[in-house]
Order: sequence, then C-alpha cells, then structure tokens
Amino acid sequence: MWLEELGIPGQDRIEESAGKGDKKSKIILVGEIILAYQIKISLKEIKPEIWRRLRIPGNITFQQLHQIIQSSFDWLSYHLYKFDFPKTVITEPDNSFAPGELYGEDVTELDPEITIINKFLDVSREFEYEYDFGDGWIHKIVVEKQMKDTKRNSVPECLGGARFRPPEDVGGISGYGNFIESINNKKHPERKENLDWAEKDTRGYIYDPEYFNINEVNRKLYYALENDEYSAIEILAGKGLTGKIHWGWSDACIKTPEKIYSMQQLGDMLLRIGTDSIVTIKVKPVKSRY
Repeated sequence: MWLEELGIPGQDRIEESAGKGDKKSKIILVGEIILAYQIKISLKEIKPEIWRRLRIPGNITFQQLHQIIQSSFDWLSYHLYKFDFPKTVITEPDNSFAPGELYGEDVTELDPEITIINKFLDVSREFEYEYDFGDGWIHKIVVEKQMKDTKRNSVPECLGGARFRPPEDVGGISGYGNFIESINNKKHPERKENLDWAEKDTRGYIYDPEYFNINEVNRKLYYALENDEYSAIEILAGKGLTGKIHWGWSDACIKTPEKIYSMQQLGDMLLRIGTDSIVTIKVKPVKSRY
C-alpha cells in the first residue's frame, strides 16, 4: 500500500457514522492520516485527447468525486454515472433491479453517497468513471501521486488539461464524430443548426472543441464539493444566504464571511433544489457614496 511508500506505517481503519440530509453516512477512512491525490482523467476513444489533471482531497465520497469530475469537464450533471473497479461498481442504487441483476452476482454494488474514495484509491492506481449510460462517456482515471491531505489540498484544483468535452446528448463517440465533422465544414448544411444546439453546453458561446481555460475550471472547482442537493438546501434553505454584494471575476457575487458565491453558482444550487421551489431575494441597500 502507498502509505508505506510515504513512510507512513499502516494503521487500522476507522469507521465513523454521520448524518447527511435524510441519510446516514457511514464514512470509512484509512487510518488517522487522510491522503490527497493527484489524478489524470481522460475521455476514452477520443483523439486528440480530452483530459484534466486534478489534485483532490482524500476524505470525500464518490458522489463528491463525481461532482468534481463534472465541474472540471463542465458536464451538466443530469445523467446517471458509475465508477468501475475490479468486482465493484459504485453507482446510485436502483431499486427497480434485484441485487446482482444489473452487474452480476459476483460484483459488489456500493452507494457513492456513503463510500469514501480513500478505501479504493489507496490500492487502485487506475479505474473508470462512466457518465450518461446512453452516450456512454467513459473516463479513464489514473492515480498519479499520493500526498498528505493538508489544508491546501482540501479544495479541488486543476493542474492542467486540454480541449472541451463533447456536447451532452450528442450520441456517443459516433455522434460526436459526426458533430465535429459538421462544424468543421463551413459548407455543411447542418453546421449552423449544430452550433446553435451546442450553445446549451457553452452558456451561449460558440462551441470550440479546442477550448480550455484552467482558471475557469478552477473557479468551478471552488464550488464543486457543494454542488449537490443536500449542500444547496443547507446553504439556501432555512435562514438562507446572507452577505454583501461583491464584484467577482465577471459578474456580481454574494460575499459571506465563509465564502464568495457567484451568480452562476447560486443558479446551479437553485437547480439542485428543484424547479418550482419558492425563492425570495431581499436586499438592504447602502447609501450611495457619491
């Protein structure tokens, strides 16, 4: 095990129970020292390669790793997903199937919301993440480095990468190939229609398969661990979010004592809570200084 490679003696596992929303989370940690990881994620079967190199904390669940991957590739997070290890699948439970019916009786199925990544990344240097079972986007994940989980490593960070991911619902590898062929040919009859359609993935910008901005990725990763329904309800419901209006990188933000929330992130959190939820925005203006 890599603990020994770092000069850390092997220690007993600690199990700790904690409440999360309406669920009980059983957190499994490796010893008293939690480790962080440097990983490289690449979309399989696409050339030139679409990839991200990330530094991630070790004391997170696979649900949170899913959120990190979604943020780093700018996926829209509205499809199912799973993580594949030898004889183990980590995916959202589907009660419409009996245990063993989907993946086989010799495969263990685990819930990503209560399974901590340490248990697996300490012993597996490579595994796969599949997003959208229809299009079947398979991401190869390589654990490149293991390090002590310091405060600096507590927030996910992108260290490098290349290219923009395929549009959602494009039709898998073959559909993506047809899409790229059409937008690269200015005389293609479907070029304009396909570029207009792909704006759903780019927030209104023209789709560019070569686009990659590491600063933009890191701004998204800053919120990745909170980008789920439970965190959104905890932050926005009840007393709500109180702070001061602040000018951020490109738009207005709300600055709280703990964190700065961009309008884009607030919009994403509202969608996690669900459409038709009641929202009240109340501002206490300050007197103009001019």
